[in-house]
Amino acid sequence: MTLRFITFFTLFYFVSSLYSGESINRIIATVGHTSITHLDYLKMEEKYDKMEKFLPKNNTKKGKKSPSKNTQIIDMLITRTIVDITAEEETIQVNEKRIESEIERRMEMMNIKEKSEFEKAIEVQSGIPYKLWESELPYQIKKGQLLQIRVSAKMPTEDEIVKWYNQNKAKIGFELRYREIAIVPKDNSIQEEKRVFSEISEIMKEIKKNPSAFPFIASGPRNKSNLRGGLMDYAPVFDIYNNSKIITSLLSRLQNGEISDIFRDEKKRYVIIRMEGKRFTPLEQVRNGIQNILMREKEDKAFMDWIDERKKEISISIYDKQYLVENKLEAPDETFKYNKINP
Repeated sequence: MTLRFITFFTLFYFVSSLYSGESINRIIATVGHTSITHLDYLKMEEKYDKMEKFLPKNNTKKGKKSPSKNTQIIDMLITRTIVDITAEEETIQVNEKRIESEIERRMEMMNIKEKSEFEKAIEVQSGIPYKLWESELPYQIKKGQLLQIRVSAKMPTEDEIVKWYNQNKAKIGFELRYREIAIVPKDNSIQEEKRVFSEISEIMKEIKKNPSAFPFIASGPRNKSNLRGGLMDYAPVFDIYNNSKIITSLLSRLQNGEISDIFRDEKKRYVIIRMEGKRFTPLEQVRNGIQNILMREKEDKAFMDWIDERKKEISISIYDKQYLVENKLEAPDETFKYNKINP
């Protein structure tokens, strides 16, 4: 009796779900002959939530709202399906061996031998869990190969490089130039510390009386600095910081031409420094980096332009009501006459 009841209830629920038009794994879109299902959506939503802050920002026109999360996820699914379809047309195959080869190539580029060390480095670099990064590799490999075969992006021009540099100088950072006078104790005895402090104090008195004497004293025999004439020529702040956090901290508080008080650095030297210059990092030192940034931006734009063209070539239909309303598209009728998306 119980078995009959369970069978009847199961059949009733199944038939009811059919009549209500609901499905556990309903189709929300079709791209060519490929269906995008609700389960595909849920998997992509999980990825989207973890990668949202790293995804390219949508360029929306003034007065137009940014697309909803729902629209962005469905658009991502459509884009990836187009990539899969085109990769198949170009016989681009990404199997486990290809993925392993790509990981090995990247480990070699990063000069890392241990897989565990590589996984940690990727998580720090990408900001996402390694497993998620690895799951994205097949798409990234296909996209990279299609960029070479189907998509063309022009190299950045000199004007574009200069313009980007001028707009982002503050982000690139600064270089500092300073001069130091350092006296180094010969040992750790109290007598030696007193002698050194007395000597550096005498030098400070001379500098206070005549600040212009600083470079002459720095170039003289009393200065035990390893720098020639005590001069650290223009160097990135990061490099100075790696050498001495104390000196970097003091330089950040000095204006050009100002002289510090006597201080003791990490090497136990007694030091006086004078700020001699601050400038933006020169273009020539960051040119290659800027060129790479601009090239990636151009490739991303060219790729999305290509995706828009492919959308016109491939039959695409959406069955998600929220997407249809938001994007003002007509819904397919009951005979499944697909509504073509024209970007």
